[in-house]
Amino acid sequence: MIAKKPSIAAKPIVPRHVVIISEDGMRPDVLTEAVAPRHVKLMSEGAIAPHAETIPESDTLPSHASMLSGVGANAHGLWWNSYQAQRGFIHVPTIFSAAHDAGLSTAMIVGKPKLRHIASPGTVDHFERPSYLCGGVAKRAGEYFTEAKPDLMFVHFSDPDEYGHSHGWMSKEYITAVKHSDTCLATVLAAIDASPDAASTLVIVTADHGGHGTKHSGGHASVDRDIPWIVRGPGVGHGVTLASNVETVDTAATTLAALGLPALPHMLGSARVTFTR
Repeated sequence: MIAKKPSIAAKPIVPRHVVIISEDGMRPDVLTEAVAPRHVKLMSEGAIAPHAETIPESDTLPSHASMLSGVGANAHGLWWNSYQAQRGFIHVPTIFSAAHDAGLSTAMIVGKPKLRHIASPGTVDHFERPSYLCGGVAKRAGEYFTEAKPDLMFVHFSDPDEYGHSHGWMSKEYITAVKHSDTCLATVLAAIDASPDAASTLVIVTADHGGHGTKHSGGHASVDRDIPWIVRGPGVGHGVTLASNVETVDTAATTLAALGLPALPHMLGSARVTFTR
């Protein structure tokens, strides 16, 4: 009788690329099948946080700086909320600096120029602002992922925030902007899914803040600080609700863990997905 060779377990697929998509001003309670079907489908393809929250300083620049560095505003130093070139760059290392130092390629494709303050010199290989609203941003992000296959890419959509401020969060104009953002998300995901690297790409979809009335910085945690947090890719189950709540600083920690990099010493957050290498 011929002895059977022992079976060799297949190695798990691990992330080789991480794409973070931040939808400025996106409230999680608006992401319904009627308004945002691609978001809802993404939730079934991956995992969602039962509750996710941004920092108390719920403005676009401070919030994104915390999202991408893993610290609060008192540490990263980006308290203002407009592009002011003379004020320089974020005061602490970011996920881009960690990735770049490890020899990985990095990119930011954004709708707002103020986010350049997070792209410290020598940390982001490709920074681009193709348009303000998300149509042009999503198109370029999809093209760039297909062409360059960056190891780490951050994408920013402006639409929900723009119409929240101009017409009010949850207004009909805001709902239309969310629908546009949903279409833009579909554009980026279609490019990822058509890529040979689709199976090894982790996608995180989140936001910097929510909003109420025409504001989002009044300390109303339930509507200003609540954000979506959806993750899909290697190591993530399908249709899963994560066991614990998420803070925006966890995005940075999860990203570095996915790329096989150690957390930065200053980071407050923790990885919300376990990756086996």
